[in-house]
Amino acid sequence: MKRMPALYEIHRQGATLIFDLKDQFAKERGTREAFPRPFEPIRFFATARGAGPNRRVFKPALELVMRRNHGGYHIFHNLVKQTDGTILRGTLTDDVYDLRIEGNFYQTAERQNVHIPTNNLALDFDLFPAYTYPFPTDLKPTGGRGFALLRGSVHSTGGLGLANATVSVPGANSSYVTDSSGQWVLVFKDSFFAPNQKTKTVKVNVTPPVGPPFDVLDVDVDKGKERALGETALRGWVVRRGLAVAGASIEVQGHPEKATTGDDGSWFYYFSLNQPHPSTSFVEVKATLPDGSTLTQTNQQVRSRATIVLPPFQFP
Repeated sequence: MKRMPALYEIHRQGATLIFDLKDQFAKERGTREAFPRPFEPIRFFATARGAGPNRRVFKPALELVMRRNHGGYHIFHNLVKQTDGTILRGTLTDDVYDLRIEGNFYQTAERQNVHIPTNNLALDFDLFPAYTYPFPTDLKPTGGRGFALLRGSVHSTGGLGLANATVSVPGANSSYVTDSSGQWVLVFKDSFFAPNQKTKTVKVNVTPPVGPPFDVLDVDVDKGKERALGETALRGWVVRRGLAVAGASIEVQGHPEKATTGDDGSWFYYFSLNQPHPSTSFVEVKATLPDGSTLTQTNQQVRSRATIVLPPFQFP
């Protein structure tokens, strides 16, 4: 009796989403392949479903389970990881969704109204470097195009990092939206500088999450080097009988905002980035304990783009 050959049925799972991510800094510098892939880890989230009045925000956002193939594409097969680590299948039904991409070395990227499932066309995302990005130590051209860096941070008066502030420089084609640390970095191509120009004085635009935008004038950027734009700040400590005092308030003459001491009695008082530079002024600083006791330090120096450490407030 003649044996029939065995038959096999092969099932291939179609991708629900395909992501084509590129490291924008590496792409512009030209030292890696034409489509440089980002450094891992990269995390993907669905943050909302639907559009208009039917839009539903996910709280918390749904983390997408991804697989990275040999071509460097990130593939989503409609698997979602819950906060307890369990995996759900088929969670994202046919609709439009808002997506967010996060990485340890990149600014957050977002896109709205992405249809799931897609028609198997890859979603292109250019990921821009975060302040944690592993920039080369040699900023000058070494087999690629050179660049300059400008770093900085924005804080609330009391010293907390200011999230969702946008920082940019006109003409630099570089902008940054801060996270909760308040830190930022801007990248300047060599083409930003005129021929034979080594230093360029720029205007930094800052748009806080609340309140009007403002400009920081007379900021120098050096071709092929890294600079920092310092914040204007005071810092110090409040102690009573040698012990740190938490919850004491700090007031600075001529400024309505107050700062508060932490558990170790330390405090920061940050001024707006748009302080005239260079400039030095002298102020009165008052510390008030929770029981209402006060001490005042007079003639304390405030120097633009610098942090001045004051003597401790010593309460008896």
